Amino acid sequence: MPTPHRTKEICRAVRLKSTQVFIVAGTILVTVLVTLLCIGLTTRYEVENEVANVADVDYWKDRVSAVQKVWYDKGIAELNEALRKPRGPLFPKNVQIFMVQGVDGGDLAANRFPVISGNSQGNTNFVWDTFSHVARLKNSCSQQSPCQVGSVSRAFWTGIPLDVSLERESDCWIADNQTDNILSVLRQAQLAGLRTGFVTNQRITGATGAALYGNSKYECDERMPMGSIQMGCQDIARQLISGETGKSLNVIMGGGRQMLNSLVPKTKWDPVDELLCESSDGRNLLKEWRSQKLRHSKIKPIKFEVVQRTDELESLNATIFDYLMGVFANGDLSANLKAPSLGLMVEKSLKVLKRKEQKYFLLVEMFVKSGMDKRHQLKLLNETLSNLRPEEDTLTLVLMTNAIYPKPTLDVSEETETISHLPDFFGEDEKEIQRRLHQMPTESLIFAQGPKSSLFYGVQKETFLAHSMAYVLSRTQDG
Repeated sequence: MPTPHRTKEICRAVRLKSTQVFIVAGTILVTVLVTLLCIGLTTRYEVENEVANVADVDYWKDRVSAVQKVWYDKGIAELNEALRKPRGPLFPKNVQIFMVQGVDGGDLAANRFPVISGNSQGNTNFVWDTFSHVARLKNSCSQQSPCQVGSVSRAFWTGIPLDVSLERESDCWIADNQTDNILSVLRQAQLAGLRTGFVTNQRITGATGAALYGNSKYECDERMPMGSIQMGCQDIARQLISGETGKSLNVIMGGGRQMLNSLVPKTKWDPVDELLCESSDGRNLLKEWRSQKLRHSKIKPIKFEVVQRTDELESLNATIFDYLMGVFANGDLSANLKAPSLGLMVEKSLKVLKRKEQKYFLLVEMFVKSGMDKRHQLKLLNETLSNLRPEEDTLTLVLMTNAIYPKPTLDVSEETETISHLPDFFGEDEKEIQRRLHQMPTESLIFAQGPKSSLFYGVQKETFLAHSMAYVLSRTQDG
């Protein structure tokens, strides 16, 4: 039987060993917890941020052939570039939209820039090919009768469906009766406090301009019924000058001088287009615009200018102006051989629009007429976009539409009509086949880059563009 002294020694030894066991166990437990925490944080970081370099991952590319591996390495480099792109602000500060009419997906595929001879890296991208999101807009015109270009423009820029737009179309717009005016995306941008601009290589009184700041079938007074004129109805050209949306525009550039002025210069490089409306009421709306801004400047100091030649635009220090109007052709801008390039007009427009404390909305329209060199026109647009300074707070959209709005019967679409006559169709010569294929309506494409570009996905209706823009513009202050 152990003595009390021996018992105490045994107990003391047991306590010591127990303490050591607890210390060791505690150390192991803490080590395990820290390890698990590190693993959890690392996993979460990699889930949220992908990986720092995808080439560090044990990729299955390493098991492909040496020839194939070269291209997988190139693909990984491109993926790394995509992963490095910053998220940027939640909502955009600025919005710029480039609308190309007369070009569709087929044209894009056929007119990609060819590569240098001997280099097998594949076709190079257009700038918009690198944009993060893309969507398709349905062409409802293949199911509508009739389908007018003005209705399509209103669907794009006011969000009103084509059939409703036809019902609302009016011959008359009176300045004193604006209670039922439709707010275009341009007007919504102005009401949200953005500086605004519209640039076109057509006429500033054309279908797009009419949807943005007008509400009439007539570009000028010549073809308006006398009864409507006597009632005080206004054509698109006069609405541009007298309407709130037009008056608030900081930049407006394009053609259409013969709609704005009754007397215009006629030259061999800029003739009057006799197929278009010619003002005959003695108006000089360019002078009225200048007088309007002059009256405004007496209340609030502003700088403004009207330019009508390319050299005037080139020499203009656009950064000092609050308002700029440029009218460079009697008819469509593209008909004037000495008209400024799209790139020059966009460059000067942005210099007017950009201010430190203000946001801006710019819509640029490029119309590619039948017979134009589409590859050349796309190259010009590509150069214009390439020269823009990247801005992470700007939403940039490129809208491509083939601008073909047929008038088929109610129960047969253009596609169905063509398919039902395939035997006859392919019996024609190649040029006629190409013409028919080109004249088939196709869906529009939207390429999107920047804050909220994720809104543009899938296949949507034409009105989706206006509805998404209304949402973005209503939240620009959150960007």
